[in-house]
Amino acid sequence: MLHLLPRYVRDVLSGRKTATIRLGRKGVKRGDIVYLAAGGRPFAKAKIVKVVEKKLKELTPEEIRKDGHGSFRELLSDLRRIYPVISPEDTVTYIEWRIIEK
Repeated sequence: MLHLLPRYVRDVLSGRKTATIRLGRKGVKRGDIVYLAAGGRPFAKAKIVKVVEKKLKELTPEEIRKDGHGSFRELLSDLRRIYPVISPEDTVTYIEWRIIEK
């Protein structure tokens, strides 16, 4: 299960947010079927279509946009609310999905 903040549910369901960025290495792989959840409750089923580990500063503008952010600065600000000590040098996992059931 991938847990997301409740404020992202609408963007996920509309297709505006199709990815998440997590600090560190995660055990998700391409082809996995997962539930997307907010507030502890699943709201969609998705297939993982891309998983990439890289430094935060190496994320592409497209990856940042698919995570629902307009710029690297906006992304970093949001991530620091969850991970207060995250830096551009930290390794993150970019996880992209395709909704298969709402």
